[in-house]
Amino acid sequence: MHRIRTNRGRSALAIASLALGMGMAGPGLANTAMGQVPGPESFAKQPTTPLELWDAADYLVRTGQAKLAVPYLDRFLKGNPSDADLLAVRDRYGVGSVLRLDDHAETKRFARPVLDLFSKALQRTATNPERIERAIAQLSLSRAEQDYGVARLREAGPYAVPALVRTLQSPGLSSTDRPLIVANMGRLDRSALPALVAALGVPDRTVAADVASALGAIGDARAIPFLTYPAAVGESSPLRDASRKAIERLTGKAFALQAKTPTHLLADEAWKYHRHTIKFDSDPTVVWILEGDSPSPQTVPATAAESIFGGRFAREALALDPANLSAQVALVGLALEKTVERDGVGVVSGRDPSGAFAAAMAAGPSVLRQVLKTAMADNKGGLAAAAALALGRVADRDPSGAVDPVSPLVAALSSGDRRVQYAAASALVDLNPSRPFVGSSRVVPILSRFVTNRALKALVIDGNPSRGNTVAQTLEQIGYEADVANSGPEAFREAAESADVELILLEPTTLQGAWNARDTLANLRADSRTAGLPVLVYGPQSLENHLGTMLQDHPRVGFVVTPTQPGTATANINPQLVRMGTKPLSAEERSGFALGASAKLGAIASRPNSPFSADLASAEPALARALNVPATAQSAASVLGDIPGNNAQQDLIKIVLDNARPPALRFESARALERHIQKYGALMNRDQEQGLIQALDSEPDPAIRSMLSAVYGALKPARDATGKRLQAFRPQVVLPAPAPAVEPAPAPAPAPAPAAETPEPAEAPSGEEKP
Repeated sequence: MHRIRTNRGRSALAIASLALGMGMAGPGLANTAMGQVPGPESFAKQPTTPLELWDAADYLVRTGQAKLAVPYLDRFLKGNPSDADLLAVRDRYGVGSVLRLDDHAETKRFARPVLDLFSKALQRTATNPERIERAIAQLSLSRAEQDYGVARLREAGPYAVPALVRTLQSPGLSSTDRPLIVANMGRLDRSALPALVAALGVPDRTVAADVASALGAIGDARAIPFLTYPAAVGESSPLRDASRKAIERLTGKAFALQAKTPTHLLADEAWKYHRHTIKFDSDPTVVWILEGDSPSPQTVPATAAESIFGGRFAREALALDPANLSAQVALVGLALEKTVERDGVGVVSGRDPSGAFAAAMAAGPSVLRQVLKTAMADNKGGLAAAAALALGRVADRDPSGAVDPVSPLVAALSSGDRRVQYAAASALVDLNPSRPFVGSSRVVPILSRFVTNRALKALVIDGNPSRGNTVAQTLEQIGYEADVANSGPEAFREAAESADVELILLEPTTLQGAWNARDTLANLRADSRTAGLPVLVYGPQSLENHLGTMLQDHPRVGFVVTPTQPGTATANINPQLVRMGTKPLSAEERSGFALGASAKLGAIASRPNSPFSADLASAEPALARALNVPATAQSAASVLGDIPGNNAQQDLIKIVLDNARPPALRFESARALERHIQKYGALMNRDQEQGLIQALDSEPDPAIRSMLSAVYGALKPARDATGKRLQAFRPQVVLPAPAPAVEPAPAPAPAPAPAAETPEPAEAPSGEEKP
């Protein structure tokens, strides 16, 4: 935004002339009562033009009559003042006249719209191409004319640069005019920087060198990263030499003595954009890119600007040193993150429309390990999930043999982001490791949590049961399943053993038991099963100031006012979770993860020697719940057929005997039950076995009846029971249908004889018919 000059002070003469110009009776006139400030009733003529309307409004606001100024301000805006009118107001009154509107409740709503109108009018005027061309023409004239031209170009900001570049590219530019134009281009202010750094890439290297010289003269250190690559690459050239001199001018040190090598500086700059430390003026924002031989503005989302500049610096670093790991990780991370933001993890790892996922896998495991580790450290859940899936496709089969002491995939199992946990568990199953490793026992519990398609589960820790229950009820109203624990040890056991808890809320002043709030936080963070869980300490607002360093001493800990109302609870909790890198799953995501988790558990069940198979029994409760979810019921039934133990068989027989269940689910459950009996023997009780026999005798669906027969046969029934069933068995005799009667086909008619002349037959004798 261009600055508009401020003129807050107004002389008495100016005020008087304003009153006279509007035809109103000013202070001290005969018709003005002593001490009373004249209002609109004293105007000799009602204002009509934009300048008159602003005169009236400005006078009324300055004299404490802001409410009376509102109709004039309304008419001013609704009149759509021209750029000339707006600039006339600005030049006569300055921006202070607008800022005063913000000081009064009645006129506050007008301040921002009017400021925006001023800014846009100035920009339209300042960036008028003819105006810019006239200003450039003055850069090679007298000193005073040069100063005037530079002032006009400064008003145009970056929009003056394309015309300057075209002028420098002109074949007819004289050798005396060129240095004057370049010198004056170096007198532009910092607003011209975005377009100038884009112009460093123009094909004409002499012009690019002129631009580099101008950047050094302007004195904005933000130009250093843009100057670094042309200063470092190639042999001596005008552009390289000018870029080095500009960097020396900006830093006070020769290029060879800079603190960072060019590759190091460029890679670090790429990371600034990757980590969002470069702030843009707005979102969307205007960026300048080279189009042909001239810089051009484009309005893009801020995240796209990060991709443009971060990717540029990473590629330049790799052009100088292709083996630089930091630049490789930054470039792969940027590409994956931006495509995940746009398309989602599932699309990126599946259809991969941008090719970013394929490029990430091709970068290899060493790069992907670093992408995953930095993404988790930066709380970038979407990027970490995509990186985990990509790493699972190219990593060594056995994570225990990884380069890192703890594989990033295993570390991702403890992430506070459910998406990352799922991606890591899924990737580890796909690796199909041959032996157990540290952390392998967490894979099945994580998948079990997803297979139920349940909402987020929260754990409330509060020594006051009544208050704890109130908080839990509030959480349930905003979509959580909530349990309450009164002590730190109880809460720790629940969080560590259930594999279901996604959020912990802690009231720190009334905990029961031996652990205080700090002990509870320390133990939660010390265990890999709970280290990544977000913890929100709650209480009255005043409590936050008395917590000392508790919130800073532990990662992923925040503060919220005691949640007792659903609306305020959501408004307070969700921003904290986003800050910690945790975003609640959508219903679509939960459904997709449930189906995927069922498939992964099924893959584990089909591999008897898998290091995860020993943990399958722990998945039984979750799979039993998944039997009641239509989307996951059949896949859960299939997996239960391979899970050892009495409970899995009990879960399946209940489904098989329930005629209210969908036939497809009963069929799949019967098939899984048959397999379970074959592997682990008959574990159902006598009543269930009798129920199976009754179902077998009464089942109308032939497909289900056939599967029930297989289940009953797998039970190895006693010989006498078998004899009785066979004695009662009457096979259905199916007689072959009689062949349909087929009428003989008519004989083909004889071919007609060729026509020939024959004598007429003789007259038949009397009593005989002629043939």
